[in-house]
Amino acid sequence: MKIKHAKLKFVSFVIATSFVFSAHAGITVVTTLPDLAWAVREIAGPESESGVKVESLLRGVEDPHFVDASPDFVLKASNADVLCAVGLELEVGWLPKVLERAGNAKITSGNAGFCEFGTSVNVLDKPTGPIDRSMGDVHPFGNPHFWISPKALGDGAKSALVAMKRSDPKHAAVFDAHYAELVKKLSALENRNKAKLAPFAADTFLEYHKEFSYFFAAYGLRSNGSLEEKPGVPPSAGRIGSVALDAKNAHVKALLASTNNPEKTVRRFEEISGVKAIILPTMSRPKGEPKDYEALQNEIVDKIVQALKK
Repeated sequence: MKIKHAKLKFVSFVIATSFVFSAHAGITVVTTLPDLAWAVREIAGPESESGVKVESLLRGVEDPHFVDASPDFVLKASNADVLCAVGLELEVGWLPKVLERAGNAKITSGNAGFCEFGTSVNVLDKPTGPIDRSMGDVHPFGNPHFWISPKALGDGAKSALVAMKRSDPKHAAVFDAHYAELVKKLSALENRNKAKLAPFAADTFLEYHKEFSYFFAAYGLRSNGSLEEKPGVPPSAGRIGSVALDAKNAHVKALLASTNNPEKTVRRFEEISGVKAIILPTMSRPKGEPKDYEALQNEIVDKIVQALKK
């Protein structure tokens, strides 16, 4: 009787664990940026519903142009069913190395598990004419910093939706429903913050690097260009001086810079021009602040509003 009882308990355990596994087992989606991961989680819904596991390679504190292809990245990529990148060559310096070392055919370019948000976005700042290295780190397919616009992030997430449905067709209806909710959530977020920024719609802004083009477009703000003369190349003293003079004449309200831009250069411009410099996060930081995409948007907007009210 004891043997039969033990066997019964074992069979019950196997059935129970099999049920749990089947209820939670799903695809693993790896993204390059935490804000892409946030969008994918919104599409997937609770892990208990779809079983989708989502991980980001970056933590939100890095400059996404310049990252090492770390063993941790390679390990995550090797276990992924879907990999979602920004695209537009933002990650060109490191992501190809990660994919090569991971040896995961599912997530290589052109295969079912590979997606780039940038393919679904109305891309800004597309260069015209020939491009060479003397022009700096020009992105030949246009500006990749679209995720700072809620609408552009939602548009880009269509690519993730397609890849997730290809890799996990049984949850296609779930993904479609959650994507529709994501679009509504992002629209509401943008509308709330647009109301906060409305008093500054007639003002002119400057950016250190072309990271805020989509943000300006989303919120109806006017741009007077960038402090960098060549993308990715620190501005010379002469460049800082000439842009400072132009900014004074154009009555520029503020310079927006990211936490990855050289603060010393940003503060030097502020000192020479008298134009307020506002240093902002451009990615969420799940292990810090801002913790998610909504918090990121709110922090960017609130910091601008607070700085300009002083």
